[in-house]
Amino acid sequence: MGSSFTEYRGTGFWSRDASIELWLYLLAQEIGQHDNPPEWLRAAAEDWHLQATVGMGGCVSAALDQHAPTPERVAVILELAERALAGLRGRGDVLPSAWLNSLGLGGPGATFMRDWPTEVFTRVGETFIRLLRGEVTWDAATSPVL
Repeated sequence: MGSSFTEYRGTGFWSRDASIELWLYLLAQEIGQHDNPPEWLRAAAEDWHLQATVGMGGCVSAALDQHAPTPERVAVILELAERALAGLRGRGDVLPSAWLNSLGLGGPGATFMRDWPTEVFTRVGETFIRLLRGEVTWDAATSPVL
């Protein structure tokens, strides 16, 4: 399983590809709940869905500097992220491999061979939110792999 660095304004965090892929997938799903999202948000959803499902292998990118260049956009994404995190927590303590596999994460042929603790994925969501809030001080050399 590869790892990717999620960066925003020079700081960020490393995470396993499956974790950031699920997170980006859930964000794209949240955007899909809007009746008429603005063009920039539709573009972010398309990009995040692609990043989650094409199989980027160590190069999964949220492109936050592109999608969240203004405080107004950050606020929108933070609201979506909070809802995605609440929804993920609401799925219980364990995410079944059948559900994870139904999402198409990681590209063609990628599969989860076992159920996974939800916490593996919520930790990435929590850190993503902290990153957007400016609370993460790691860079690529100092970040742990979540």
